[in-house]
Amino acid sequence: MSTSIRQPHVYRPGLWKRLADGLGSQYGVGQWSWLLHRVTGMGILLFLIIHIIDTFFVVAYPGLYDHTVGIYGGRLSWISDSEGKPLYLPFLRWVFRLSEFGLIACVVFHAINGVRVALVDLWAEGAAHQKIMFRVVGLVFLVIMLVTSYFVFVPLLKAPEFWNFPGTH
Repeated sequence: MSTSIRQPHVYRPGLWKRLADGLGSQYGVGQWSWLLHRVTGMGILLFLIIHIIDTFFVVAYPGLYDHTVGIYGGRLSWISDSEGKPLYLPFLRWVFRLSEFGLIACVVFHAINGVRVALVDLWAEGAAHQKIMFRVVGLVFLVIMLVTSYFVFVPLLKAPEFWNFPGTH
C-alpha cells in the first residue's frame, strides 16, 4: 500500500493584500486616482438613476412621489403614530442624510479630480506633477467636505420641520 504525499501549499496573499500592493507601487497615485474617479463616477450614476425614477413619480404617480420624499425625511406616511401623525424614524433620516453626504463627496471629488486629469492629459509636463496635483486634490476635497459636513449634519440635531406638510394631521 502506497501513500501519497501532499504537495506543499503555495502561499497566495488575499484579495485586499494584492489590491493594496498593486495600488502601492510606484504608480500608486495614478492607480488610486483612476480607481477613485471610477468609483465616484459610478456613485453619481447610481444617484442619477434613482433621481430619474423618483422624478418620474411626480408626473405618473404624484401620491407615490409624496411618500418617497417623506421617506427621505424619515417619515413613513402610511403608518401613523398614536396622535395620527405619520411615523417618524430618526434613523431613516440619518441614513438618507449620510447618503446625500456621500453623493456630495462623489461629485466634489469627481469634479476636482477631473480638473487634475485634464491637466495631466493636456499639459505637457502634467504627468511629471501628478503626485503633487493628487495631493492638492485631496487637500481641496477635505477642506470642501469639512465645510459641507457642517451644513449637512447640523440640521439633523434639531427636530424635523415637515409636520406641516400636506397629508399630515
